[in-house]
Amino acid sequence: MQRQHLLLGALALAFTGAAQADWSPRIQSGQYVATVSYGGGSLSYAEDWRSGGPLGTLAGQMKAVPYSMQNGLNEFMRASAASQGVNFQSGTLSGDVNVQIQPQANGTVLMTLGGVRYDAYTQFSGKRWGIISYSCVNHASLANLQVTAQYGAATGELPSDKIGVTANVGSSTDCDSNLSWMLPILGNIIINKAEGKIDQGVLDGVKGSLGMVKDGLFFGRDQNYLTGLNKLIPADKVVTLPNGQTFPIGQYVNNNLAYLIANSQVSVQLGKGAVVQGVYGTGEPTSDIISGNVITLNLSAPGMNFTVNLTERLNVMWQWKCSLRDPTKSCPIP
Repeated sequence: MQRQHLLLGALALAFTGAAQADWSPRIQSGQYVATVSYGGGSLSYAEDWRSGGPLGTLAGQMKAVPYSMQNGLNEFMRASAASQGVNFQSGTLSGDVNVQIQPQANGTVLMTLGGVRYDAYTQFSGKRWGIISYSCVNHASLANLQVTAQYGAATGELPSDKIGVTANVGSSTDCDSNLSWMLPILGNIIINKAEGKIDQGVLDGVKGSLGMVKDGLFFGRDQNYLTGLNKLIPADKVVTLPNGQTFPIGQYVNNNLAYLIANSQVSVQLGKGAVVQGVYGTGEPTSDIISGNVITLNLSAPGMNFTVNLTERLNVMWQWKCSLRDPTKSCPIP
């Protein structure tokens, strides 16, 4: 393993009595690795992490989807809070986005996005009857958040009246005063607003993410006239089957893209990729490789089934730091 001041740093802490040592990763190199599986055979191919090629471009688009959804919901909640004289504190989307795509008999495609929940915190403060001061924090949640949309298989058009949102909505409020009898009023200001506009306000916050997935994988084309599926499986890719025969899966996808979009059952799992973060404490990091899935796509159409996985793989060098939590902290450098 690559190390910079590894054992010396830890020993220095032990002998000098320093309370904390952490390890900070520095990215040295990396790859995007795609693996396509078909008919019992598989093929893997890679792209340099810094090259800005098709795999990296697609990975960046898909990793941005949950952040786009979180930002859209935050904008809605911030505006709702402001309209009620409430302070918006934070909003977080958690979970991994999964998408299901199903062709419909009328020639359209039904797309369902789920796998996530949204938690928002707002703060209320003021006086009751001019004498009792209160400060309360409301936690509003949208659990099992699911977005559905119907779009044209030929054009990818996503009509706004064909999009819907469902969620298990919850609300709880904590106050610094004994005002429990007031909580239904305080605690429901924002959540009632959310429920009242869930078909429009929440919808406005999430529909952009639907378009990012739809266009990023199937309809949006870059300067090289490639869709996301073409980027995942380039035209020159050939899978060797268990019987020794070969199948030009890249050429098949390239030649039959319209058919696959209109006739396939598709499931897409979006991951966070390689999550690079420090290791707290003097314990030695266990690996110089950090990896994580970005996309796992399963496609099933009449006469065709395949899976393709895109992984981000980074090589890092660990550097000893006095404290990642407190950058101002100083201690002897070994």
